[in-house]
Amino acid sequence: MTYNEKKSLTNIVSSVLITTIYAIIIYQKYLNGVLDDTNIFKFWAIIILIFIPISIVARIIIMIIFHILESIVQTAKGNDIEDEMDIVDERDKFIQVKASATSMYIFGLGFVLALVTQLFDVSNHIFFIVLMIAGLITDIVSESLMIRYYRRGV
Repeated sequence: MTYNEKKSLTNIVSSVLITTIYAIIIYQKYLNGVLDDTNIFKFWAIIILIFIPISIVARIIIMIIFHILESIVQTAKGNDIEDEMDIVDERDKFIQVKASATSMYIFGLGFVLALVTQLFDVSNHIFFIVLMIAGLITDIVSESLMIRYYRRGV
């Protein structure tokens, strides 16, 4: 597996873990009555605005740990990892653009699906839950496509 494939796989695992752990914590607080959901939009604004920095910080920490571990493994094998990490060529850029474009279509579809939920007189919570799940799926698909493109070419 190349460095970029390992990095994408690490991003998939970290996205799923961060989102799942955060969702479980928020759900437990919701069940215990710690969170006030009388104003649904304020409730979800708080949840999402707290999730964004937590997710960013957690991803940075995970990527630092990944980079350190990858450096240790490659050094033990006698390889120079710095050469592989520093080189970003046109192929890498094209793979990132292609994966991003596809994932944005998927997120757009998820957003439309979230809007459709509002046609059927369901709770507004469902709108935001579908939106969060669409974001997670978008991230997973984007990173999976990058792995696929690196293995098979574009």
